[in-house]
Amino acid sequence: MNASTPTEQFVADSIFIFDLSGKRVVDCKQPTQIIEPAKLISSDNGQTITEKIQQIKATTNVQDVLGIKFDKFADGRSYSIAARLREAGYTGALHALGDINQELVFMLKRVGFTHFHLPDPGASELSPQILEPFAGHYQAAQDGSQAHWH
Repeated sequence: MNASTPTEQFVADSIFIFDLSGKRVVDCKQPTQIIEPAKLISSDNGQTITEKIQQIKATTNVQDVLGIKFDKFADGRSYSIAARLREAGYTGALHALGDINQELVFMLKRVGFTHFHLPDPGASELSPQILEPFAGHYQAAQDGSQAHWH
């Protein structure tokens, strides 16, 4: 459908993978399928976005690792696709690829990403302030967090 092959993955010497705990991951299974939002949304095969998301979820098994590409850090489509995959029941690893940085990790976690491919921050761990910059949440999200009044 819209997935790149693993050989088309992002390869850069200065990109490192971090997990939900903020630790740099060396032994990490790379994405087996990369979703490019522009291609997913623009493909005109008669399916709605919801149907396309359901199809991705249905054709992905437990061992598969999905990656979602960010063409521009300000493009919200990748966030929406991640959240919709989680809503559809996808429970596997979900990698954020492309034009992202440390400041986005908190929001990426909130919508369901499990791994972040980031430019080298110069440390083997991300700062706790990057992972959890706020003491509470205003609303619930895909990461299981709840608003403080719940």
